[in-house]
Amino acid sequence: MLNPKISIESLQNPRIKSLVKLRKSSERMARKETLIEGCREVERAIMGDYPIHEFYICSSQLNPTTSSLISIYADQHEISIYECTEAVFKKITYRETSDGIIARAPIPQRTLAKIKLSNHPLLLIAEGIEKPGNIGTLLRTADAAGVNAVILINSKTDLSNPNVIRASIGTLFLLPVIECTPDECFSWLEKNHIRSVGLTPEAKHLYTDIDYTQPTALMVGSEDKGITAICKKRLINEVSIPMKGHNDSLNVSSAAAIALFECIRQRSNI
Repeated sequence: MLNPKISIESLQNPRIKSLVKLRKSSERMARKETLIEGCREVERAIMGDYPIHEFYICSSQLNPTTSSLISIYADQHEISIYECTEAVFKKITYRETSDGIIARAPIPQRTLAKIKLSNHPLLLIAEGIEKPGNIGTLLRTADAAGVNAVILINSKTDLSNPNVIRASIGTLFLLPVIECTPDECFSWLEKNHIRSVGLTPEAKHLYTDIDYTQPTALMVGSEDKGITAICKKRLINEVSIPMKGHNDSLNVSSAAAIALFECIRQRSNI
């Protein structure tokens, strides 16, 4: 049974006021912290041994399985647990249902140099993605495809955005996600002999025409403009997904899923 160390009943508690401020991107960036809401999200952060500063719980909303997991993890890592009343917990939640658990944690900060590559590397690169939900869905898709890492170029939203964490269902804390410039990305790919393949609607070759069994980095562009000219110049190959209806493009996460799972199909015997 979970035994919180500190009880918080006042809406004016300084810790609660501090957590509420983390709803603003500027505050998250300044403090380099974010909030992880929800059982699955927190459980995946724990699964990835992600550093957590504190837990905030509402026992009446928390399921026994997650409660036990948090208790054990908190004891092992000497993390404080704060028991909140329903009113206090409601004040700090960003979304309607947080399952009775919120964790305060540092913003993920990873570098290209720390990516662990497999014998046949597969990576996903996303340029200029604006919507937090699309970033989160891309991370879920990339995780399902077993990529080594996701590289975000010129991202228009921060990874600490609660909607990114929610849409990824905590995958953000299990999968290496790196933010960098186009030059840093392509220089690193060239150094590691990884071929870049970009999804562009005007490409002459279909996405099924390429051999993905060799080291590959699949690239998708922003929701409205696609891959920029600067990045296209550095791509090794460009491929397209055939469109048979009235629309000329797919949602960025849908397009990435189609191409990534073609990679998986081709790699089934390696």
